[in-house]
Formats: sequence, C-alpha cells, structure tokens
Amino acid sequence: MKDFSTKYGKVRGVSTAYYYPTGEINECTVNKYCELKTNLGVLIPRYKEDGIRSKNTKSISFYKSGNIRSISLNERTIVPTPIGEIKAELITFYENGNLKRLFPLNGKITAYWTEKNEYELAEELKFNFQFGRLKNKVICINFYDSGQVKSLTFWSKDTVTIDTPNGKMQVRIGISTYEDGKLKTCEPASQVNVDTPIGSITAYDINALGINGDKNSLNFYENGRVKSLYTSTDMIEVYNESGCVAAFQPKLKPSIFNENVMDIVPFNIEFYDGKVRFNDSDEASFEINKYIFKISKGVTNITKETNNCTGCSK
Repeated sequence: MKDFSTKYGKVRGVSTAYYYPTGEINECTVNKYCELKTNLGVLIPRYKEDGIRSKNTKSISFYKSGNIRSISLNERTIVPTPIGEIKAELITFYENGNLKRLFPLNGKITAYWTEKNEYELAEELKFNFQFGRLKNKVICINFYDSGQVKSLTFWSKDTVTIDTPNGKMQVRIGISTYEDGKLKTCEPASQVNVDTPIGSITAYDINALGINGDKNSLNFYENGRVKSLYTSTDMIEVYNESGCVAAFQPKLKPSIFNENVMDIVPFNIEFYDGKVRFNDSDEASFEINKYIFKISKGVTNITKETNNCTGCSK
C-alpha cells in the first residue's frame, strides 16, 4: 500500500500499515511529504528521520471510523489550542476531531540523546488556573473534550508551587483538574501534612512513577476536601470501645538496589460517604464517627538511600 485517501487528504508514501480486523486502516508510517487538513489546520505527518532523536513510531493513527486519532509531526509546528498557540511534535485527537493531548516534544531518550538534551529543547508555557498561574516546561498537556485543561505532566527535574485546599504546596510529576478548573489531583514533591476527616496525615508517595499527570497520589473532591492520599511514613490505628481493632502502616521490603536497605511500600487512604478505607479494601473500611483514629507520624524513616531515591531526603 503506497497511497490512500482520507477525509483529511491523501496519505502518500505509506511504508508500513496496520489494520483493524474488519479492514479499516489503524495506523501507518509514511516516507513522503503529505498534508492533512485537520481541525487544527494543515498538519504534516513525520515522513523523514531527524537523527538521534527520532522515535521508531507510527506517523498517523486512525479511529475505526476513519477519523484521525494521532499524528506525529515532521517538525515542531505551531498549532492553535484552547489556551493559545503552542508548538507541538505529537498530537492526539478525540474521535470528534477536538484536541486531546499535545506533546511539545517527542524525542527518543537514549544513551546518545538524554533527558537533559530533550529538556533543553523544551520551552516554558504559561497556564492560568484557579489554583495558580504557572510558567513551566511540560511534557504533555491533556485536554477535556470541552477544551478545558485536564492535566499537565511535568519534567522529572521540575517542581511547581500551587495553591491547594490544604495551602501552598510544592508538587512534582503533574496535576489534574476537574472540568470546571478546580484542582483534582497532585503529586506532593515532599512530605506534607494534610488535613483529613480523621486528622493530619503526612501525604507522600515515595514510589510515584511519574508516567503522566493524569493520576496522582493526593486527590481532592470538587469541594476541596481530601478524597484520598498515600503516606510513606505514618501509622494509623483504629480503635473502638474494646480497644485497637486494626492498624495500618507502610510495609518494608528488601531493596533490589542495596541489600542493606529496606524499601518502603506506601499505603492508600480513601475518604467517602463518612467512611475511611485503607489499601482499597472494603474489608478495611470504617465509619469515621464510630471509631477513634490514632495517627503516629514518622513510623518509617525516609533517607537518601530509601527506595534508591536521593531526592527523598526531604
């Protein structure tokens, strides 16, 4: 298959192509110049290598309906977005054609092209949220179908200060918002005391992966109350009139990096319908007004060696 027609224009120089089981084009790679007319204007899919940054990935993908799903651009291109014009190298779409995700850069990280090299190419962008004005480099911007920013993914070296329902907080990895613009989730950059329905708990996920900013360890309801969090340091004991009925604290496991160090496994705490649930288990769910909760801080100690993370000493 060399060329084929789409509602966006002719796709030329197809070198590889994959199809849905029912025969519709799924994705393809091209090696010739072509122009596609999209809701964001005319876009040119990647058709040539640019050296050590190039990813071995598809040029274009489609929904089964024939509508475009994603396009890897041949070069950084200024495109219109709901928050202004932004340079992009990779774009994904909702099936109706609206912008879904925008990646300002899409280089391949290798021993020859490092994250530091890629970061130096990134440009600062401005964002105005209810919880603060940000001016940062980002890996990805995720949009709701309505155009509202859904999440931002930050570079691993960066931290950002935002206003949260719990006060000003330094965050890492990313943030996500509700469609009305209120803060939905964030990833604390260091240990922070958070007010919850059972008392102050130290929120911090030492194992946060940082894949994207869509989901994070500290979650808020739209009214600003804490929905859930991870703690890597605190122990919580649950009491009734008979005494302690349950206790929860981070687990320890042997480190795969250092046999003399134990890694911390944080645990999750969720608040809903007047209840608190630990480790996502209905068997560890308690009605808050029927129990007393004792919170002991710093039961596990985070050091520079813990979980092989030098940045965790905070």
